[in-house]
Amino acid sequence: MSKLHLTMRCLPRCVITGAAAAVFLTPMFAVAQGLEEIVVTARKREVTLQEAPIAVSVVSGENWDQSNVVKLDNFNGYVPGLTVAKNDGAGRVVTIRGIGWETAQNLASQPSVLTYIDGIYLANPLAMGLNLGELERVEVFRGPQGTEFGQGTTGGAINLVTKKPELGERSGNVEFGVGTFNTIRARGAINLPLGDRAAFRGSIQKYSHDGFAEIRGGALDGYELDDADSITGTLAFKFEPTDNLSVLLQAFYQDSDQNAAAQKEVSDPNPDERELTQDFPGFFELENTTVSLTIEWQSAGGLTFKSLTGWQQLEKGQAVDGDRLTEATISRDWTGFQFPGFPGCAYPDPGINCFGAISNWDILPFWDNDSDAFSQEFALSSDGERLDWVVGVYYLDHENFNDFLEATYPGPFSDQAARFQNPSPQTLFPFASPLLFNESRTVTREDFAVYGQATYQINDTISLTGGLRYQDEDLSDVGVQFWFFNPFDFQTGDSATTWKVGLDVNLTPDNLLYGLVSTGWKNGGNNPGAVNNAIFLGPVFEPEEVTAFEIGSRNSFADGNGRFNVTVFYYDHEHLQFIYEDPVPFGGGTGTIPEIEEFGIEAEFSWLMSEEWQLDGMVAWQDGEFKNDQIALDVADFREALAPGVGLFTAFDTRVALALSNNLKGNEPPKMPEIMARIGLTNSHTFGDGSALTTRVEWVHRGEMQARVFNNPLVDTIPSYSIVNLHLNYDLVDRPVSFQLSATNLFDEDGINNTFTNPFGLWTTSNEYIPPLEVIASVRFEF
Repeated sequence: MSKLHLTMRCLPRCVITGAAAAVFLTPMFAVAQGLEEIVVTARKREVTLQEAPIAVSVVSGENWDQSNVVKLDNFNGYVPGLTVAKNDGAGRVVTIRGIGWETAQNLASQPSVLTYIDGIYLANPLAMGLNLGELERVEVFRGPQGTEFGQGTTGGAINLVTKKPELGERSGNVEFGVGTFNTIRARGAINLPLGDRAAFRGSIQKYSHDGFAEIRGGALDGYELDDADSITGTLAFKFEPTDNLSVLLQAFYQDSDQNAAAQKEVSDPNPDERELTQDFPGFFELENTTVSLTIEWQSAGGLTFKSLTGWQQLEKGQAVDGDRLTEATISRDWTGFQFPGFPGCAYPDPGINCFGAISNWDILPFWDNDSDAFSQEFALSSDGERLDWVVGVYYLDHENFNDFLEATYPGPFSDQAARFQNPSPQTLFPFASPLLFNESRTVTREDFAVYGQATYQINDTISLTGGLRYQDEDLSDVGVQFWFFNPFDFQTGDSATTWKVGLDVNLTPDNLLYGLVSTGWKNGGNNPGAVNNAIFLGPVFEPEEVTAFEIGSRNSFADGNGRFNVTVFYYDHEHLQFIYEDPVPFGGGTGTIPEIEEFGIEAEFSWLMSEEWQLDGMVAWQDGEFKNDQIALDVADFREALAPGVGLFTAFDTRVALALSNNLKGNEPPKMPEIMARIGLTNSHTFGDGSALTTRVEWVHRGEMQARVFNNPLVDTIPSYSIVNLHLNYDLVDRPVSFQLSATNLFDEDGINNTFTNPFGLWTTSNEYIPPLEVIASVRFEF
């Protein structure tokens, strides 16, 4: 019997059995206390987690800090089905239940899992790499979210909820921490009342540490990678002129200026995972500003009107060592092709022309991305005795600008440092250096959507939910590649209607069983002009669609001292978008896989065993499969077949044969670990003098997964890893002072976060590792 048939047969039985077991076990664990109530945003309003009939997980800002999760990179293993994989240093591929973003190199495509700050969509995916500051909580929604958020999603959503001003309260805190790798984490926040009807809250965080890895050997010996240096700040003003009107103005700012990420090429001769053999230093700069205005008004008749206005600006500059190696360690002679001389080229070696050389090293010295976005959402809702409903309209205008320059040269960086350290039009444009690839591109996206959702309570036990969303998108993609040789101008438009139907059954006041069928849609797009010459790939790729089937159970037991939530899901997934390398040189782009299925089971639990001991965690099993024949050329195979001295222009029939012999049918979706688990044990002990010590130890496991759709065993199989974290918090008696000590990755596991195989031109494969052992001691003062 197949895994799918077994899962679907077990689906209703497993969920109901779990609910029954929770009820049966209730009297066994009764203690005098109760678990802290968890609040989550669901159906456009805040409800308790146990009342939310959707697959959602919540991590408090306090727990986020205890585990030293300063950005989404470190969030692996905390939520069922969620994987955050680094991609080429700067990018982040967020995947939930196998639905992710396999086209991060195509500016015209969008992620399947979207990130929000207080419900405002972060339009540029690069914002996922932010170092985050003070948070109230982090909400992770699994599955399509067409009526929960303004910008619909196919895979899920991550909502970062910041702390809001409190009316009538004057308070604040200051925290300072130091640690290994010269870590400094300084944070301060203040809440000030402005009369009886208004309040202000501001926070700022400084976070920095030395590199977790470094370049060894050559002129760059000791150059640090994977360091951090950022400032994050929030400002919020809340005004409630009447009891039924609230105005919240917020601003979020983050600035990072650091060296490049550590990407260790698999053929690097240095065996140490944290030492790299490279000859270009690399840097990364990111500045992001988000401003939002939320207005909420409640009428005397029970209607609620809500307006969400957002404006965002993002600027990124980056340079990396493209081949991840040095001239002495590169044994391949295939990165380009030697043409006859070309007019206008002014190279030290006149035998090598402007379109790339038989090069020994490659860098990306100029890679800028700027983005501006404006969004507006209006929602009208009502909570009645039997009927709850919400209708809304959403608009997004997003402009994304990208300039990309790739340069090659047959010599070490140290010989050409002056030319490439400070790239400019004078030193690099148009033919002042060997050029392999250039792209200047502007993508403009305009989205419009209307949605509605209603829940009708049939009786005290059963409720029925239905929702619809219509989305229309216009996309403009204008640019040029290879300078003036390949201009392109695409204007495309897509629209779709998605829906959801749900049934909620309250078996008891403490046991909720729900079923949900929902659909999700992600826009298609176009491939740049070079793809017009491709033989297997067209200029336009199809929208991605998901139909999600889900049964879940939410259970409280032991007089509120225990929670056990379980969800079983099955996805019918169509047109997974992925990076496709065509046999025609420069003909690659984005292709799609017609039909995929994903399925799994997820469980989360929390148990207050006594006044001092609490156990919590999660475990998830998931799997999937490509169902159709789909041929595709794997660049990892192609690089092994390259002819010396010809490289990219290896015989065309060789490329076609490699493509025809590689069928993706039967492969599993990328970035979908089969097993994920987390177990945390917390002890809270109060001493005789009233001081308190809280100790928490947690074990986090991310299972084996595939990096790409090709499932190539040589480069795509990412091994599992497990880490242990430890946190101590000591509160003084009658004093607003506490001390913390955190140790993350306690046993210094060199786990691989992701493996990146460059799909364009270089075809190198490099590993990006999780952070090593970090120990941070801090003191916090409340006032």
